Amino acid sequence: MDFANLPVKRKKSIAVARLFEWMARALELEVLAGFQGMGRPVLISDINRPGLALSGYLDYFASDRIQILGNTEIHYIENLPAAELQARLEGMFAFEVPAFVLSRKLQPRNLFLDMCNRRGIPVLRSSRSTDQVITRIILFLADEFSPETNVHGTALDCYGVGCLIVGMPGIGKSETALELVERGHRLVADDMVKLRRSRDDYLYAETNPIVEHHMEIRGVGIIDVKSVFGVGRVRNSKRIGLMIELEEWKREKDYDRTGLTEEFKEILGIRVPYLTIPVRPGRNIAIIIEVAALNYRLKELGVHPAAEFNKRLMDLMSEAAP
Repeated sequence: MDFANLPVKRKKSIAVARLFEWMARALELEVLAGFQGMGRPVLISDINRPGLALSGYLDYFASDRIQILGNTEIHYIENLPAAELQARLEGMFAFEVPAFVLSRKLQPRNLFLDMCNRRGIPVLRSSRSTDQVITRIILFLADEFSPETNVHGTALDCYGVGCLIVGMPGIGKSETALELVERGHRLVADDMVKLRRSRDDYLYAETNPIVEHHMEIRGVGIIDVKSVFGVGRVRNSKRIGLMIELEEWKREKDYDRTGLTEEFKEILGIRVPYLTIPVRPGRNIAIIIEVAALNYRLKELGVHPAAEFNKRLMDLMSEAAP
């Protein structure tokens, strides 16, 4: 299968309301002003501290970002004469500012809140420290603007390893996944898997919000894995560590029998270890995938069974040679 040309999607913007909805609990956010502007777009996954802009220097004002106001900015605002503060803010508000976020439960001047109310610029306030506010907002926005794509397949958590199972329709992906779930592993998504590149350059599989944890089993129909097997057999996301392609056994094809050769596939710019498993009657694919997942875990721990076995053979051959 060709994964290099998958259609890649990336959000062009998110609303301030989405930031508030997802970060309200973590940052203990409240809306102080500009509630009517909660639909304003955030266009970039970064923040800005507008100290220079408040001082009147607007040549390089990063206006398209969330503006963070901490102790320094609020104390500076408090010491400005009202007329001068109004002039500085009018200069800033000539740009499209998405929102202001205050840390440490700081209280801005009424003039600032009134001007934000008139222009519909949301002012959010957190009880967290400035460093916490900056870090959490940057991480949230990085995830929101990360590239993503969809792949026809099944994603599972097998022994702690995220396995993406792909293959032609009817090859047995869902049936194999169902057997793995029955054996105690956890389903992430079936049929249509959403893949996202995270901020730390890992590939994550996520549950489709429409399909959720339902599976289509030919001859049975659609089943709800969470209802049948319990909530302990499902999860909403998992980092993908191994991609496994199932294909019909081809007699003329030379399949890897040693494990010394490692193959990778690239998805969203991330190289993922890749295995091809031939399918034919009598092969227990679920057990093979379990072994592949455990073997991958060994390699992550620095143990390469095939390479070590090969080294022992070479050493024995060297000793036996005249």
